[in-house]
Amino acid sequence: MTSPKFRHCILLALGVASILTMPHFAVAIEHILANVDGHSRNLSGNVLIEDSAGTVLLETDDGAMWFLHANTIRNRTSDSESLVPLNKKQLAARLLKEMGPGFQVHESKNYVVVHNTTRKYAQWCSSLLERLQKGFVSYWKKRGCDISAPDSPLAVLVFSDKASYTRHAQAELGDAVGNAIGYYSFQTNRIVMYDLTGSQALRRKSSRRGTLHDITQLLSQPEAGPLVATIVHEATHQISFNCGLQTRFNFPPVWLSEGLAVYFETPDLSNRRGAGGIGKVNYSRFDRFRKSVRTGNESRLKSMIVNDDLFRNSRTAVDAYAAAWAWNYFLIKWHTPQYVAYLKTLADKPRLIVEDEEARLADFRRHFGDNLTELEQEFYRRMSRLD
Repeated sequence: MTSPKFRHCILLALGVASILTMPHFAVAIEHILANVDGHSRNLSGNVLIEDSAGTVLLETDDGAMWFLHANTIRNRTSDSESLVPLNKKQLAARLLKEMGPGFQVHESKNYVVVHNTTRKYAQWCSSLLERLQKGFVSYWKKRGCDISAPDSPLAVLVFSDKASYTRHAQAELGDAVGNAIGYYSFQTNRIVMYDLTGSQALRRKSSRRGTLHDITQLLSQPEAGPLVATIVHEATHQISFNCGLQTRFNFPPVWLSEGLAVYFETPDLSNRRGAGGIGKVNYSRFDRFRKSVRTGNESRLKSMIVNDDLFRNSRTAVDAYAAAWAWNYFLIKWHTPQYVAYLKTLADKPRLIVEDEEARLADFRRHFGDNLTELEQEFYRRMSRLD
């Protein structure tokens, strides 16, 4: 799950069709004073997109992207400097200043983990994410994707308990905060989560002062599976939008973006060389999908392609996520070249353009053919043979 509240605000600002935008090829840093959530804020960065009225999408040195409507901008200047992304030390210092007393930093090769839980748990998180990133990039490179590991460190916030996490996440998640144990933020480019070893289901077995091996054993318990899967899901979003596979704020179809993340939800925690669970059947999603097929409640392909409504409605979302996993699994496994080309088409689309149903359907048909009925027949035939 990516942060829905911020995305919804942008879509409202853009309208239901699109906004006339133009790429901004600035070689200087823009300094903008704007009203953000009722407060004045000074932001400096590269303007990625600007429309004729002065509404901008600004990328700052910490990897955040800010959608600033023209009527919220109070002052704007520029200089001759180029934007330099923060390194790990600088990003850590920025996050510590923002989060305040009680937080510490753990750095790994590609991640900066800012936390107020145990150091061992922060190390466990970074180890899991490093293996996932290594496996993710390798997986897609082997399938012909022109991607690479992120150039800049990725930020992770880990809270000691659900209550403190909820207070922090409320601003971005709104009413959805109670249903999420972690999320990836399109705006800040961070993963936000809390220490899973303190969750209700695991508390009796928790060894909070134990070794990394103890934590791995604890989180390998069956009841911990969905919790760990959620963290991997959100980390997959973060990697995908930072390695070149997907593009932030060009609004890829939800069935594709979420289905891709669900595809990676099966980590092998004992595998130290990479994400050993990549490509395995996600049985929790598969079982839900088979049940929806038996009851006639499955989310149909065309409905998912043309709009995202099934994923926004709480009554249909669970089945929609299961169908998204099934379709991504099927297309990745049996239509790999077409799937990779489809990803490239979507990644190359301009930011802040909300496409209509006809355009979304045309993109899919361009790569997978016009005969959706025939494709669905193959899909159901192959998926029925999975064990």
